[in-house]
Amino acid sequence: MPQTPDTILPPAGPPAEDIAPAMTLSERAAGVADLVREHPRTAIAAGAALAVGVAAAAAIPLARARRANGGGESATKTPPKTPARRRTATKKKA
Repeated sequence: MPQTPDTILPPAGPPAEDIAPAMTLSERAAGVADLVREHPRTAIAAGAALAVGVAAAAAIPLARARRANGGGESATKTPPKTPARRRTATKKKA
């Protein structure tokens, strides 16, 4: 396998000390609040998508439990109706 000389490799990024510290939670919240004020329709759509995701995540354990308890049929379900029997006309003996 050929060796790659060190001169071809890109230089490593800046040392960790030169990177700015991460934003605090309150700074992030302020930034989100500013974005919501600037783009209210986008914020509404994002909130609706988040609500749908939460509802789907809450429904997964329910669906798994239902599947584990008999394929989704509940114990209180009424049995299916059977078609009525036809009465055959009896022939009278003459």
